[in-house]
Amino acid sequence: MTNVAGHLREQNGMYVDPMGKRIRPDFLSQHFPDFLVAHQMKRIRFHDLRHSCASLLYANGVSLKEIQEWLGHSDISTTSNIYTHLDFSSKVSSANAIVNIFPENAKV
Repeated sequence: MTNVAGHLREQNGMYVDPMGKRIRPDFLSQHFPDFLVAHQMKRIRFHDLRHSCASLLYANGVSLKEIQEWLGHSDISTTSNIYTHLDFSSKVSSANAIVNIFPENAKV
């Protein structure tokens, strides 16, 4: 899997540079400490960005099949059950859909 810039690739769950040298999991945290402090974050791993990317794509209407292909998952259930996370507004929308099924003063 090559990143957008084409400089890093994932190999057996680890990221490597173009020469095959392993990139430390805390690379982002080490290089962007001010960002982490400003956003009250402890660390960012490249793998975390894959989850964020999948969730953002899904929230913006990209199909699970397209996300699966882009991330290189052999099974769509990996993409669906592990990589795409619903944001808070999606959860609120789902709850409101249930509430709207029943009239306000309906007797059950």
